[in-house]
Amino acid sequence: MNKLEDLSVPVGVASRDGSYVLEVDTDEGYHRPYVTIMHWVEGEHLKEITDDHAFQMGLLMGKLHQATMDFNPPADFVRPAWDIDSFRTKMARLERYYSCFLSSEGWGLYQVAAEKIRSDLSAMSSNDDNYGLIHGDLHSGNIVFSEELPAPIDFGMCGYGYFLYDIAGALLELNPKLRRKYIQGYESIRRLERGYVRHLECFFVMVMIENYCHHSSDPRETSSLIHEQPYAQAYIRQYLNDISFLFEGIEPVMPGIPSVMDRNT
Repeated sequence: MNKLEDLSVPVGVASRDGSYVLEVDTDEGYHRPYVTIMHWVEGEHLKEITDDHAFQMGLLMGKLHQATMDFNPPADFVRPAWDIDSFRTKMARLERYYSCFLSSEGWGLYQVAAEKIRSDLSAMSSNDDNYGLIHGDLHSGNIVFSEELPAPIDFGMCGYGYFLYDIAGALLELNPKLRRKYIQGYESIRRLERGYVRHLECFFVMVMIENYCHHSSDPRETSSLIHEQPYAQAYIRQYLNDISFLFEGIEPVMPGIPSVMDRNT
């Protein structure tokens, strides 16, 4: 493992020729995938997230962002950017699959939210304090705890983006109380800019929609996507009405979801 700023992170294993990324042979008919091998990071996934866990997870995110601010990438370092363009691409994918869990009315709500997200992103300014290299997917499933201390794993989504985007992805699974603890942990390392909540809520809805873009093509996910819509669409409506929701409980709404007949057509 690599120790960086008191962080334990996975480190790649080099092949005999010194390469960290290899193209491998597979069964006939499949593409030749690129693969990497990483050193194992000791720890266990959480079964339940407590106040202290949420604080430690926020502290971990703060340390990661602080460490990446000092990172000087080599000339051949290339990673994606999670921005307006990537969001537009994901929305185009969702347009092909939304009918499995959204009605036309529900999809219309998503489209209005997407337009507001793009508008809000266009108005944001980036600098070294709020934008840089991020994990991109640091939910609890990509964190292991050892002796009550968290360590990040699975950097497959690592790229460039706003630090608030990274935080928003972590807050999705937490209730309002745990979100506050998470932010307290983060701000014990890095102070957030004044008025950050409004921007963070934009990223919260953005990442939520992107998650649905990712899962909507898998029929095994359909039931859970439908189950989440009363809350997802409540968040979207709060966002569209400029009503802060991040640290408040929300009431689920009757969602715009497709009927069984719609899903079978």
